[in-house]
Amino acid sequence: MFVGTTEAASLLSISAQRVRVLLQQGRIQGARKINGRTWVIPLYKGMPKISGRSRGPKPRWHPRRYCGKNTVHFNRNHIGINKKNQNTDLHVVSAKRGSDNLAKGHEIEIHGPCRIVYRPQKPHSCGATVWIETLATVSVFNFDGTVSRVDSRWIWEEEEMWKINKINIDQLVASS
Repeated sequence: MFVGTTEAASLLSISAQRVRVLLQQGRIQGARKINGRTWVIPLYKGMPKISGRSRGPKPRWHPRRYCGKNTVHFNRNHIGINKKNQNTDLHVVSAKRGSDNLAKGHEIEIHGPCRIVYRPQKPHSCGATVWIETLATVSVFNFDGTVSRVDSRWIWEEEEMWKINKINIDQLVASS
């Protein structure tokens, strides 16, 4: 897979100008110009491969691939406080993408496939050892009646999945 300079910059969490400087120095492996103007950068395991330098500070970009998956977290501290004080005002679940908190509430509905992850040796960036990952849209409900919708990055894929599931469900209903 190939990307341009702006896509490579977002993957590396650096500016597009810095990517152009790295291209001029020949430090991005496999990159080449097409049509004498546009840079084409190959991806290795989802990231552009950059050769190191012998001088200067170490690079600060992280070799992680940012995926648009939504992550559902459970706040154990708030669960304990709610149980101890008989209080239900504190949110206990939150929907995140990366480290950004997108919605908080008391109930979450996941509109598609998901998986539960337990990693005690390699916890999530917030310290959680158990969380739910999904590429689907998530609805977060609160006791005051508000509903927050955390959309998927792959909305078109999700809509296609729902069309397929709706057809299968309609066929099951018609056959019974």
